[in-house]
Amino acid sequence: MSEQKPQVDSQDSHEKEDEVLEPEDRDVLVDQPREDGDEDIKRDQPDVDWEDLARSRYDQMLRFKADFENFRRRMDREREEIQGHAAERLLSALIPVFDNLERALGYMPTEGEAKAWRVGLEMTRDGFLEAFSRLGVKPIEAVGTLFDPRFHEAVQRVESKEPEGTVVEELQRGFSWNDRVLRASLVKVSSGE
Repeated sequence: MSEQKPQVDSQDSHEKEDEVLEPEDRDVLVDQPREDGDEDIKRDQPDVDWEDLARSRYDQMLRFKADFENFRRRMDREREEIQGHAAERLLSALIPVFDNLERALGYMPTEGEAKAWRVGLEMTRDGFLEAFSRLGVKPIEAVGTLFDPRFHEAVQRVESKEPEGTVVEELQRGFSWNDRVLRASLVKVSSGE
């Protein structure tokens, strides 16, 4: 059993589309309270300056747009800072592992059966340095440079032929990342002659 839909006369539907609202009906539609809390505005009121209203709405829209853009920039900046802190902590945790690898290389013999082990450790160390380089981690230059408290930590002053304040020996390598010092270099500094 199929339901039959009532047929709508096309002439009746066109008449409804062309129906003109009476002035009191039109005022009812315009007088409805707006969601943004504005006063009731009637189109027939001569004292409403539509250009001022449009200008104020446009200014309000520009302020909202600027506020949103500032919010987006602030969120991007905060996200980058959080990612930077996490990466800095991770890199700082890897540096002691690298130090232990270098210490192990310092004590390994260069001849005999241990030579193959040494070559393997050297390749691992070089892999660490290459990975650090790709991540933006750089060793801090120390020996032969002037002592800089931002990058170096002096543990001893020694007499040497170098001018006073020159780093003569590096005890522990320092590293920097994105203009931040992950770890300062432990150095001996010349006291001059």
